[in-house]
Amino acid sequence: MPADSQAQAFDRFHIDQQLLRQRAFNLRWATVDEDVIPLTAADPDFPVAAEIREAIGAHVADGVLGYGPTEGFVGFRAAVAKRLTSIGVAAEPDRILATDGAASALWAACQAVLSHNDEALTFDPVDFLLPHCSERAGADVVRCPLEPGTGAIPEGALEQRISARTKAILVCNPHNPTGRVLRRDELLRIGELAIEHDLIIINDEVWSEIILGDVELISIASLSPEIAERTITISGFSKTYGMAGLRIGFIHAENESLYRKVLEASGAPRTTFGASVLSQVAAEAAILHCDRWLAGFLDHLRAMRAMAVPRLNALAGFSCAAPEGTYLLFPDIRETGSDEQELAERLHDEARVAVVPGLSEWFGPAAEGHLRLSFATSEEILDEALGRIEAVIARG
Repeated sequence: MPADSQAQAFDRFHIDQQLLRQRAFNLRWATVDEDVIPLTAADPDFPVAAEIREAIGAHVADGVLGYGPTEGFVGFRAAVAKRLTSIGVAAEPDRILATDGAASALWAACQAVLSHNDEALTFDPVDFLLPHCSERAGADVVRCPLEPGTGAIPEGALEQRISARTKAILVCNPHNPTGRVLRRDELLRIGELAIEHDLIIINDEVWSEIILGDVELISIASLSPEIAERTITISGFSKTYGMAGLRIGFIHAENESLYRKVLEASGAPRTTFGASVLSQVAAEAAILHCDRWLAGFLDHLRAMRAMAVPRLNALAGFSCAAPEGTYLLFPDIRETGSDEQELAERLHDEARVAVVPGLSEWFGPAAEGHLRLSFATSEEILDEALGRIEAVIARG
């Protein structure tokens, strides 16, 4: 793609709302009224990079669309290994499994290591998929509250929640919904606890390439060989490259025995589940050829964050930290006098802006009194949505 075309990829007008209203589901444009702006599900409004479209077209051109290898194409697995190696993870292609999305990867990881009467330790708040997949594997979920306002892991909070039944710690880094990037000392604490108590770390890094601040993303599997031996890392391509509809993700486990358990739990060897060949082709192209596209996307997201955070903080009763990673805003709205459901409904009905209320069912009890907004859209759309919200809050 020419440099001038790349520079324009995220300009303020580069959103096709008509097409989004036909194809963007999951609480987004295709599921709301014509006059509603959805800042809901974490899925970019921008089209995917030209290199991704070209790779899919080239693969389809000859008309041969047979089954792919059980564990994924060699090229896809090698590309993922290269990406993980670049952040310090000792990854080999034969320890990587292609999955039909990061959510599916999380499901398989939980099925592999958790069972009835086990406990799975995770955070509060956290994206609902981590506790959901743990519970569907038969485990009881134990939540560790994060520090209000900062999202940090309090000293001793994890330690006091580990029992003889604890089998896994589920980590989301960068963290959804707070947007915080976990620090090295926090990750080391998690790793050392896993070693001490013989736990598996299920590490969700689906947001790992959306780093907007100065805090570096550290993959927990990169900290030491001992920690890597008990870590399952999962990720996908929906958040970074806008490929949610292609349903493509991966699982990495350096430990061969652990990898084989996850492979069996995934259903891929029996063809009951498995990643689409076209999706793997697209994801390989994203990793190998879309660095410049991604750099432009990150620059745009930083600009949208810089616009949105101060405007939310200027609203009466709102307090919003700037996310270090993800493209999610998670303002505390308790001082408005409204709860999260009430205010979300009011913004929908009066501002015609859809946001995600911080309900316990979505993120855990600690999310109450918050809203979640995605800013992975154009400047024009985000500016309009914020203006509508400002008008409603100003009316009191």
